[in-house]
Amino acid sequence: MNINSRMAMFISEDSKKHHTGTWCLFLYSSLCRTQVRSGRSGRYILSGPSPYDLSRPSCSDICADLRMPGPRFSDGDSAMARWPGSNLYFEIQILSFDSGSQLYSVLFKDGTEMNIKESDIRSLNIFRPKRGSASPSRRRSRSRTRSRSPGRTPTQGRSPARTPKTDPKSSPVVRDSRKGDILKVHLTPLKPQDFIVETRNGKDAITRHAKLYRESPVIQAEEELKVYEKQIKNQKVLRYIQRKEYFAESENKDVNKKFILNPEPTRNIVPVEKPVVEFGGAIGATLVMLSMPPLLYYLLHMCAQKDASLWNFYPHWTFRDLWESTVFGYFALWILLLELFYLLPIGPIAHGVPLATGKRLSYRINGLFALFFIGVLVAVLLYYKINLLYVYQHLHQFAASATLLSVILSAYLFVRSRKASQEELSAAGKSRNFIYTFFMGRELNPRIGKFDLKHFSAVHAALIGWVFINFIMLLAEMDIQQLESPSASMISVNAFQLFYVLHALWNQESMLSSLDIAHEGFGFMLAFGNLVWVPFAYSLQAAYLVKHPVEISWAVLGAVVAMNTFGYIIFRSANNQKNAFRRNPEDPRLSYLKSIPTSCGSPLLASGWWGFVRHPNYLGDIIMAWAWCLPCGFNDVLPYFYGFFLTGLLIHRVSRVEHRCRQKYSHDWDKYCHLVPYRILPYVY
Repeated sequence: MNINSRMAMFISEDSKKHHTGTWCLFLYSSLCRTQVRSGRSGRYILSGPSPYDLSRPSCSDICADLRMPGPRFSDGDSAMARWPGSNLYFEIQILSFDSGSQLYSVLFKDGTEMNIKESDIRSLNIFRPKRGSASPSRRRSRSRTRSRSPGRTPTQGRSPARTPKTDPKSSPVVRDSRKGDILKVHLTPLKPQDFIVETRNGKDAITRHAKLYRESPVIQAEEELKVYEKQIKNQKVLRYIQRKEYFAESENKDVNKKFILNPEPTRNIVPVEKPVVEFGGAIGATLVMLSMPPLLYYLLHMCAQKDASLWNFYPHWTFRDLWESTVFGYFALWILLLELFYLLPIGPIAHGVPLATGKRLSYRINGLFALFFIGVLVAVLLYYKINLLYVYQHLHQFAASATLLSVILSAYLFVRSRKASQEELSAAGKSRNFIYTFFMGRELNPRIGKFDLKHFSAVHAALIGWVFINFIMLLAEMDIQQLESPSASMISVNAFQLFYVLHALWNQESMLSSLDIAHEGFGFMLAFGNLVWVPFAYSLQAAYLVKHPVEISWAVLGAVVAMNTFGYIIFRSANNQKNAFRRNPEDPRLSYLKSIPTSCGSPLLASGWWGFVRHPNYLGDIIMAWAWCLPCGFNDVLPYFYGFFLTGLLIHRVSRVEHRCRQKYSHDWDKYCHLVPYRILPYVY
């Protein structure tokens, strides 16, 4: 009796008693059937248990075999897996399978171990090259001798695993195991070693050995080099994805959790800045240029009046009251003296931020030396009884001379910028509006040889000029009020602002990354601000005290000193954290600080003062500004103009800085804003 008759008899007998078991057995035999070629006959026999051993299995055993299939790959199998975040496949080895998460634990050839879904894993057979590139119809018409693999000899017969084309019932599992014996993986160069292709069905397995196609040493070396470069690139992509996932998890669990980062060393990339219209465009620039000089003259004039109310009518000045050629000559001589001290070859060399071309400009850090030389020169002039009160007596003319020089400098900068390349222009300088570019400045770092015009005006002309005029006001108060020594109010104002300038010059290198030096073009805004506004408007409190003396008690003075000290601590510690973290984020001394990884490579500091508010240095600056106004008393609003002005200036600067940060860091900046919601003052702004 043949096998088919015995099977039919078995099913017939079983159907009398167990109708359900019959269908289970039928399905079981269908699933277990495997086509095996024996000689030239195409019989079908049962795989699994012996085909002639038809002992009756139980229904539970049969149903267990009909459940959901197990893992497609077994432990120790070799396969190809897609690298997370890319479309590249690399050779892996299956380590284990987690039935709960349905993830495979795999090991890449470079030693990377990770968990991957089954949908991202492919069999090695898929990556085998086809035997011919012609169409199926043309391949069928070719002779058998031309379709043979180069590795086969004429004496070799067909592979025992090949299936006749006339057999339509070949199992897909067996067809996968009967693909060609020659493997050539394009994405990952495999070592020529034996591997096992297994087809599992129940407890039995069909195995066979195959060897990889051996490449020539030269081709294999080239392939390994290409794959190594791709692996390095994909490792960076994977590391970035892992950082993103880590941040998302920590944001939901614990916002204050420290980010442990080991980023690859990346090159500082300067993003392409999009032109952004600021200060209201051409209309706003025109209003600022026309209003700022008269406002400054008005404030200086009111400080010299007995009634310093801001509501007094604007005085009628003649041209002679604002201009004197001798004063202009003295002011020009003052600027030349500062330029001479700037060019002295003393002090260290520092480098600015990378430009769009990748170049970093060098700067001579000698502002502190220049201030010392100016102090010695002033002492010599006082020793020889040179009348320095001439500056106070012609303060309006000096302010007008400085304004004229700033206009001349702005015109020169605009003309010379027409020859500058696109890489040398600022973001605002790429605008086609004449008024707007004249105000904002076209060229980013205009230089005459080694003389940097913008750096000189921001450090030497502005800060040293501010301290010098403050000292002139101190001498004027002693002369007008007939005092043997300056008042406590005048001393406190001079001391606070001198200490601030000394701090700025001591940390002059950190100013190279500020908004004015690193990003702003040099036009009328910075020329007028550095040559005129900072020296004359920031010394407004001292100018007010010359004609309006204020006596303050030691208790009030102590409170003002404490307030200024508190603002300075915030200002300095915040800047120190930022500068130290910017120089070396991996510094062990900064291990207590937390940061946020960014796509541009430079992490965002999200702890310390920078986790308290987003601009803590501005908070300290504002506190100090109001502390400088308090020694002037409360009789007039005029000396508090500096506090109102600086607060508004920094609030406006916050919006400008955050716009640039959002362009640079994209969504990472939004995450930082979510962690640190307040800009300057907690729960207020």
